[in-house]
Amino acid sequence: MAELMASHTPVAAVPVHRTKGEMAYLYLREQILSGAFRPGQRLTLAALSKMLKTSQMPVRDALLRLEQEGLVRITPHTDIHVVKLEPRDALELFQIRSALEGLAARLACQADHVACARELKIANAGFAAAHKIDDLAAMAAANWTFHRAILRVADNAHLTHHIEDIWDRCFRFRLGYKLIPGRARSTIGEHDAIAEAMARGDVAACASAAVGHVEKAGRDLLAILSAGEG
Repeated sequence: MAELMASHTPVAAVPVHRTKGEMAYLYLREQILSGAFRPGQRLTLAALSKMLKTSQMPVRDALLRLEQEGLVRITPHTDIHVVKLEPRDALELFQIRSALEGLAARLACQADHVACARELKIANAGFAAAHKIDDLAAMAAANWTFHRAILRVADNAHLTHHIEDIWDRCFRFRLGYKLIPGRARSTIGEHDAIAEAMARGDVAACASAAVGHVEKAGRDLLAILSAGEG
């Protein structure tokens, strides 16, 4: 919370309660997306207000926004729960993500395939090195570097906005490379296929590899989620 507040620049024209509501929203959203608030966990206005050291009004406003995003469920008598992870939600999000990332790869390849391929190969080498020593944090960082390089070269602000929104929503489904057998090793090969297609300037192959990568990640995730239901 302190980090979020430090990065926030108050605007004189914005009422204080709106500022507190925004900060409450950002903090609570992060707790849900990161898994700090577990799927199905019950939340209360009193406890959250105490945690954030604020009144209940900004917390209530934040929760209403989170409900609109499908992250919490509010029922009568102020019963509030973090929405559970559902396989169908994961399926739909990864379907959208695969289409958008395929488009991003296509645009990046058309814009500057040589420079993009260079960045992708460096990022994937970093991912492979981190995998070799089982450094999950470094693997995650290298993975984001890889995907953000494609977005940066694609240079489409609207597409970036939509993909980042999907990434945020998919973040709740990131169970970690350790929990999905073979996912990290598979990622190295899938990233390499994207980078090689990018290096050749093969737009269709690049888009296809990007789509295939996200679809494979989605299938692996769905298998884990479905097994958890049984």
